[in-house]
Amino acid sequence: MNSLKEVIERLLSFKPNNYMVANLYLKLGVEERTDRKYLRTFKDLVKAQKELLKERELENDVLKSLEEDFRRMEDFLSEPENLKGCRGIAIFSSSLRGLFEVVKLPYTYKNRLMIDQDPLIREIAVIDEELGRVGVLLIDRKHVRFFLMDLEGTVEVLDFMEPLATRAHRFHSGGSMLKGAEGTMRFSMPSRIGGPNMVQHSFGEYRFNMRIKEEKHRLFKIASDALMEAWKENKFDKLIIGSDREDIRQIENHLHPYLLERLVGYINMNPSYVEDVELREKVYQLLMSKSREEEKSLIEELQELEGRGLAVNGTSKVLEQLYNGNVRLLLLPDDFQKPGYVCEKSHLPLLTPECPLEDRVYPVPDVVDEVIEFALEERARIKVVSSEELKRRIDGLACFMRFAL
Repeated sequence: MNSLKEVIERLLSFKPNNYMVANLYLKLGVEERTDRKYLRTFKDLVKAQKELLKERELENDVLKSLEEDFRRMEDFLSEPENLKGCRGIAIFSSSLRGLFEVVKLPYTYKNRLMIDQDPLIREIAVIDEELGRVGVLLIDRKHVRFFLMDLEGTVEVLDFMEPLATRAHRFHSGGSMLKGAEGTMRFSMPSRIGGPNMVQHSFGEYRFNMRIKEEKHRLFKIASDALMEAWKENKFDKLIIGSDREDIRQIENHLHPYLLERLVGYINMNPSYVEDVELREKVYQLLMSKSREEEKSLIEELQELEGRGLAVNGTSKVLEQLYNGNVRLLLLPDDFQKPGYVCEKSHLPLLTPECPLEDRVYPVPDVVDEVIEFALEERARIKVVSSEELKRRIDGLACFMRFAL
């Protein structure tokens, strides 16, 4: 399988000549996978594009190539095995020029199908930057594993078992230890001797409980030290800790401040039974939930910045700021759509068929697709808003600006 770097390099160097490239970004979350809803979404996108392609005055060979592109995409999406281990996908196809590339993604901003002269890969680059490198520490009572995850895949960095963190049964050590450390640390139980009428309470149980605590903190300390060494060798941007222990959050008492400031949250995961697809899915789910928590604060910030002239709320106002290169953060409701137009050469998104650069325009089924692409080109950050309550406070599109006008 080709690496992400190889795919990107091939897409960047691709020259369609007189043909076009079909660019698809498709959401593949839990909701979209129910009853294969994503297939109906794709077919709706294709139908909308076909209705407007003839207005672009393309050659018959180009139209035939695009028809084949749509067919190949549908065939690929119809096979569930092709869609494992991701919550979004990008597909680039130009059939008569021999191009068909697929990139699996942790998410996509919006379902988009665009016909362009070049592969539109900016969203992949931005998502790769947003995701960064994620360190995943999995730990239970005696087992510690550490993985590095990025857009390209997952690699296990360390895997060890702490040999002293084991007990044969309650109140006794017994049995051999892990990895050849036979009989290394056994409990020495005091004899229970007292007067004939004295009730001897469970001193052994106290020792047992204290031993559990000592084992726990020793294991957390060892795991933290190993994690710090792994961070020195393989810097990561985010840290996620997985465990089925109820006391796992106490590991924060042992983490170095560098690691604590990268800690995103926790997932429920047993380190002894790890499958790559399940691990990636749980990590993506946690990251998406953290992203949704950010929505409310951004909407509150929007209202504050509007009063200071550093934000605007409304599609036409956002487009005006995009033309000026003044969009720092684009707020996009996840279900917002609006027909529009695009300048053929400059790719300016328009609400009316009047290009300010005296360029020829063509209609598009959803101008928001082009707005996203234009915002990415301007190095603006994009935040998709999914909360129904918060979406009602956005008039189409909204944005934070780089400077006040």
